[in-house]
Amino acid sequence: MNNKAKNNTEEPSAAPVYQNQVRLIGFLGKDPVQHENRTVLSLATKTSWKAQDSDEWQSHTEWHRVIVWDKLAEGVRSLAKGEHVLVEGELRSISYHKQITVGADTVITVPMTSWEVRARAIRKLVRKQKPAQKPAKALKAAA
Repeated sequence: MNNKAKNNTEEPSAAPVYQNQVRLIGFLGKDPVQHENRTVLSLATKTSWKAQDSDEWQSHTEWHRVIVWDKLAEGVRSLAKGEHVLVEGELRSISYHKQITVGADTVITVPMTSWEVRARAIRKLVRKQKPAQKPAKALKAAA
């Protein structure tokens, strides 16, 4: 009997029915904001593309509100604006009503929804510096 067939009798497990998993790599837009048991990070991610009808690059920066809780919140206090980080967590929506003044005496209530990432893990990334280019050696002409 073939060993591979004998040892591989388990059926592959199916994918989970539900999954809410976010993984972002970007740069902090400002220093972390500390609260009682949580820290709020502002993370920028960027997408760049070149349009087919143009030679110019275009880009879009997306800003993410990242909430870090409890002990992990204590651990990210040393992070600072501009640092490169990896954030893993889940996406959460928050619905609320906001009162807006229109005109001199009219107040309307508008339903609002905001999105945030609840972080489970954060890793500071170190970007490798590009090595300085060596000056090109002058070629000697054959005599």
